[in-house]
Amino acid sequence: MTVTGHSRPWPGSLEWGVDWLTDTAGELAHLGFELRDGSMPGTRPGPRLLVALRAEPTLDHFDPEGVSFWEAHVGRGRLATLHRPVAVPATRPWSWGPIRVTDRIPVSNQFLGFGGVALLDAIDPITTFCAFTSAAPIVRWAGHSQGVDPLADEVGAFFARLMVPVDYQEGAEARIADADPEALYAVFLEHTLERIRRSPRLRDADPSLAGWFEHEAHRLAHDVPAHWRDGLALLESLELE
Repeated sequence: MTVTGHSRPWPGSLEWGVDWLTDTAGELAHLGFELRDGSMPGTRPGPRLLVALRAEPTLDHFDPEGVSFWEAHVGRGRLATLHRPVAVPATRPWSWGPIRVTDRIPVSNQFLGFGGVALLDAIDPITTFCAFTSAAPIVRWAGHSQGVDPLADEVGAFFARLMVPVDYQEGAEARIADADPEALYAVFLEHTLERIRRSPRLRDADPSLAGWFEHEAHRLAHDVPAHWRDGLALLESLELE
């Protein structure tokens, strides 16, 4: 499975076990959602947020009734929501920002990601499965039944900084929306590393996190050099503080 505009298969294709739907149904047999390998970009099948939308609540874990996320439309971001019923099978690109999984109560669990492709399918008439896949991290941000990932504060702060050029720089929102998720991830890595290099205090506060950023920047530049270069060019154009 390939997605128009991208040169290689996304995680979540048939490289993911026998098939993604069987794997997801097994993962969510007694769960409403699960984040798998969220902080492991560069692996196969890579970060993926799995969600089950069921016609009747199981009362076992968390019973999602909707998933909200951002998508790009004509260069602009807009909020989208998935509920049952939904036409399947289908693939749907999702854009950078929060993903909110909401229960019937209602309570929610929130995640942050750099964009990717959502896979949608069903194995019976009462359950629709969604897999939000990405080549960049998906991190736990806040929620009713989960903790917060160590990277979430940095990703959230970066997305907040992106809103400045989105609001005030002509064409910035479209350039960000058109960027490959790995290119946007490169912007995040290099921008954070620039801040760390300028601030010994920031670097010394968490040397292991600083080392992780260095490692990921080196990996991305080596594994997907075109996306790394696109990210550096986008960072320069955005003039982030």
